[in-house]
Amino acid sequence: MNRIRVLSDAVKKKIAAGEVVEGPFSVVKELVENAIDAGASVIDVEVAEGGLTKMLVRDNGCGMPAEDLPLAVREHATSKIVEINDIERVGSYGFRGEALSSISSISRMTISTRTDGEALGARLVASDGSAEVSPFAGPVGTTIIVENLFYNVPARKKFLKAKGTELRYIRETLLGIALALPEISFTLTVDDKRQLVLPHAETPEQRIRDIYGAETAQGLILEHLADLKAEITGYFSSPSFMRSSRSMQQLYVNRRPIEYPYLGFLLSRAYEGIAGHGSHPAALVFISIDPSLVDVNVHPAKREIKFFDQKYVDSLITSLARKALGGGAHAVRVARKETAPEPFATRDAADHANTTTASSERAPSRTADEPRRLFGHTAQYDDAVSTQSVIRDARHLYRASEAPDRRVLGVIFGTYLLAEDAESLIIIDFHAAHERMLFDRLMSAEYEPSVQGLAFPVVVELSINEYAIIREQLARLREIGFDIDFMSDTTVSVQGVPDIARGIDPAAFVRDFAESIRTERDRHPDIRAAIMERIACHAAARANDHLTTEDMRALLDTVMSGRHETRCPHGRPFLYRLGRSELEGLFKRS
Repeated sequence: MNRIRVLSDAVKKKIAAGEVVEGPFSVVKELVENAIDAGASVIDVEVAEGGLTKMLVRDNGCGMPAEDLPLAVREHATSKIVEINDIERVGSYGFRGEALSSISSISRMTISTRTDGEALGARLVASDGSAEVSPFAGPVGTTIIVENLFYNVPARKKFLKAKGTELRYIRETLLGIALALPEISFTLTVDDKRQLVLPHAETPEQRIRDIYGAETAQGLILEHLADLKAEITGYFSSPSFMRSSRSMQQLYVNRRPIEYPYLGFLLSRAYEGIAGHGSHPAALVFISIDPSLVDVNVHPAKREIKFFDQKYVDSLITSLARKALGGGAHAVRVARKETAPEPFATRDAADHANTTTASSERAPSRTADEPRRLFGHTAQYDDAVSTQSVIRDARHLYRASEAPDRRVLGVIFGTYLLAEDAESLIIIDFHAAHERMLFDRLMSAEYEPSVQGLAFPVVVELSINEYAIIREQLARLREIGFDIDFMSDTTVSVQGVPDIARGIDPAAFVRDFAESIRTERDRHPDIRAAIMERIACHAAARANDHLTTEDMRALLDTVMSGRHETRCPHGRPFLYRLGRSELEGLFKRS
């Protein structure tokens, strides 16, 4: 029988560290938050190998007195609370005294610090439960270096992601914190190369522009509400500016980024009837509330909080979003370039914002006058010779079998191809089916990419995070046929695209690809497959595209040939059969 025993301090610290430190990004978060609490106006972050070997956070804050430094790595040692009642009014980012203690127990940590009132500061080196302190002659502020994270907890280390993924986590964490603190300048240096510079911003709006770009800023509407308990400020999508994911939906409470699972639901209610299928509004929501009315002590990493009245907070968010939308109907129509909305328009200017064109993140549908790109070829709809060439090429590529008992009936709702055979009605989502065919062709060993140069290069302004992802994946994008150059810190120029995707919207593709890497990285460990998936999605025929009878027949034969999965690369099924017996049952004929 195993007897009950008290765990050693070393084991207890490692267990506690597992709650606070999920990975390198957690370390950066805790150290940056400490720097903010120290009153820093400049915070520099440096990482090596995605933070797996080294992380450094340097600030110009108040520093720590030399005699206090040994206490900094002691468990539950803090300068931010004194008694239990202080937890009810926590106004700082940190307060538990766990971060430095936990981090030092699973790494080698060096802290160098000096206060303004000291001629000589102190340096502490902590490792394996021991700590050595020595004099430090340096600037006012604190520099913390963390090396070899999880070196003594191999079970945790093996679950870390690749260094590129861990780096994205760090970057997103830093940007999330910086968004709410425009008065602080931030830098991020990766493997001795400066990757991110966010200078001091005069206004929150300027910080939003710096992070997301001016084009995104132009699609946001600023609104504000206040009552006796709270103030709430929000930057919401105008009806014509939607995103392909919820990645730009963020709630801040007293300038602390919070994971709030109800935010997406509240926004979907506010934008009901405005945001179409697959489109999501952007929303950056900032709530200022008395600290005694929230509990920030419900999550070890302080990612979640508990409100004194959740329904009250939900009503604030919903009311603010509806106020930004004006509470009335919105007509979205194409506007001249000079009528684009001013960034962060108030509700009085909302009608002005509503007349702008839809965001390029939503791929535009094509009309019957535009080129068709079925099976990766281009032809005009009214060109009989080209049409026959497309179908002939497609049949050769896929060797689709002819079935005399199958007959195309047509397209309904602009989306579904209907056909029949001897025993069933065949229903095909032609966009998803075409997407699967293109994806299989792109992933085949026989596919050799070639670049289709653009007559006019497309300049794309990106957010800082999107830009970093495109830079990280540039070599792979070029291998597949994209010709992309970098123009500034957040702008790229697309000079060419793969021949099979010659008709895509380059700006929409670049943004969508960056977003898919950010939000779906775990689904696609193979980056090449992720790129091919996005190419296929953007190049495939879309709902309401005009298809000739020959197009429909070639698509049907290819789908029914059995050479392709009957799900699109995203996993959605695109082929259904309704049997004769089922139809007869519906009409009570059997």
